[in-house]
Amino acid sequence: MDPRTGSFGESKPPKRPDGAKTGKLKSVTLSVEWGYEIHCLTIGPRNWKKIQDGKEWGAAGETYEYEGERFGCYWSFNCRGEPGSLVVNYGNDGGEGYCGEWADVDITEHCA
Repeated sequence: MDPRTGSFGESKPPKRPDGAKTGKLKSVTLSVEWGYEIHCLTIGPRNWKKIQDGKEWGAAGETYEYEGERFGCYWSFNCRGEPGSLVVNYGNDGGEGYCGEWADVDITEHCA
């Protein structure tokens, strides 16, 4: 097990958009899929470092519409006492759109 992420498997290396130059990290976009839709959260380098260091961190994602109803979502990293975990809850009833490891989701780094 990777003690930094809590992952037992191979993690995917972060992607950089085609043609992106390496440089100072500006932001990171994480993408997960549920309900036939992709949901994204973009965070800054300071918060990305906290997540990578195994610190518990969370943020509200963008609201989205599904079958005429609006939903909010909340991204929780390294939660439930599990380093490397990611849970994305949606709606007021606490539905789980994604539950797994953040190292397994689509991660895109945006550099200056």
